[in-house]
Amino acid sequence: MGGSRIRTRKRSGQSLVETALILPLLLLLLTGIIDFGLLFNSYLVISNASREGARRAVTGNTDAQIRAAVYSAASVLDPARLNITIFPDESVGRSTGDPVTVTVTYEYSMVTPIIGAFFPETFEIESGTTMRCE
Repeated sequence: MGGSRIRTRKRSGQSLVETALILPLLLLLLTGIIDFGLLFNSYLVISNASREGARRAVTGNTDAQIRAAVYSAASVLDPARLNITIFPDESVGRSTGDPVTVTVTYEYSMVTPIIGAFFPETFEIESGTTMRCE
C-alpha cells in the first residue's frame, strides 16, 4: 500500500514538468494562428476593396468617388495605412473598353509581440483589380 502513494506523487510531478515544457510552445502556436488569421482577413478586405474601387471606376465615377468606395469597403482597417493607385487617372480620360486598374496597398503589422519578434515590423499587402470601362 505504501508503494502506490509514492508512485502517484512522482507522476503528478511529471505532469507538471510536461505541462511547463509544452505550454510555451502551445501559446506560441495559438498566437501564430491568431496573427496569421488576422493577416489573411486583412488581405481579403484589401482584395474586396480593390474590386469595389475598380467596379466604381468602370461605371464612370471620379477618382474621389473611387477612393471613397475603397475606404468604405476597407473601413475595418486603418485608413492612414491605405494607399490607393488608380490607372489611368480621370484627367487622362476613360472611354468605353479602356482598362482601369485600381491597386490598394496596406501596411500590416503583427498584433501579438511574440509573433512580431520573428517577422518584419510591417508587411505590405497589395491587391489590384483591372476591369474594362462600360
